[in-house]
Amino acid sequence: MKYRFFAAFTGALLTVSALSACSNNNTSDYEENTPAVSEDLTSEMTETDAEEATVPVREADTKALSEKSAANRPQLVFEMDNGDYVYSAYKNDSDTPVEVYVRNDHKGKTEELDIPEESELLYSDGEKLYYYSADDGLCEYDNKRSTPLNKETKSENTVKRDNFFFADDCIYFAVSDDKGTEIRSMDYSGKLSDKVYSTERRNARIVGFYDGKPVCSYDVGTYGYICIFDSEKSSTELKTGNKPYIVDDKVYFIDLNSLCCMPVAGGEEEKLSDERCTDFCFYGDKLIFTDGTSVFSVENGRTTTIFDTEKLNNCDYISGLGITDDKLFVCGSSGSFWKSIAEIDDSGKVAEEIIAGIDR
Repeated sequence: MKYRFFAAFTGALLTVSALSACSNNNTSDYEENTPAVSEDLTSEMTETDAEEATVPVREADTKALSEKSAANRPQLVFEMDNGDYVYSAYKNDSDTPVEVYVRNDHKGKTEELDIPEESELLYSDGEKLYYYSADDGLCEYDNKRSTPLNKETKSENTVKRDNFFFADDCIYFAVSDDKGTEIRSMDYSGKLSDKVYSTERRNARIVGFYDGKPVCSYDVGTYGYICIFDSEKSSTELKTGNKPYIVDDKVYFIDLNSLCCMPVAGGEEEKLSDERCTDFCFYGDKLIFTDGTSVFSVENGRTTTIFDTEKLNNCDYISGLGITDDKLFVCGSSGSFWKSIAEIDDSGKVAEEIIAGIDR
């Protein structure tokens, strides 16, 4: 069974074939080694925790937080330490195309990762990959081997990318039920922390952190809302808006198709552009966004068109933007199973294009 990938380097297309590789799933000790959740999920903060939570955010902390927030946005491409790219692609199955994850070495070789179907790849530290499986919850994928981390990360509800936030020393995850949402955390071995943030808002997801406290988003009907925790058991609503993203002391979001921002601590909303916005990201000092057809750059209050759909291979619209290791990526699509991922610079010049779909 074969599927198509194309890589274009500075305008030249290179056709590559897909190779498959099998992995051994290490799940035998999963239930036995998974730590039990503390019965007292809302235990009081220690003095150390309280002091850390009330320390003002310094400039260096804010910069680090912004970088970590960028890494926790939906990724079009994951770059490994050796330079390989990992991304989702489609391949033909017996009945219908299926989505898989592949690793591409940029030299004509790709291999399919042995990640269960319908799993979602969430994060990479450069060496390991982390994905969500409906059967096992959050899993670590390393050297062709999968290891479930903790059964408490499983959810009966729909799990999105921002149900998880990967920090330097721990992983935060949101678990929702009919009574509300709990924001929990564990270390990278899967050991749970006793500290839990609780809210009555259902299906809350993690945007990031500000002043040591989680900022979350949740949906009510077709509207998105943003809230920040005041304590482990209390949160305050900030604003309506979708796809919120914290940079420095501001939260950026889409409000009724307009790109806006406001201080995380509260204040007036600012509209950043008159163009329609469907997705956005930050590339260096520039705010990059798309209306689904073109890509715009905002710098010093000026909006400039830098890219459009016609520059992508056989695409009808732009479906997403992403930043990986300070590289800007644009994803275009056509139909249900065709997509093209292009790395571009801040002027819109294509450095590389990867076709990760099939033409049906």
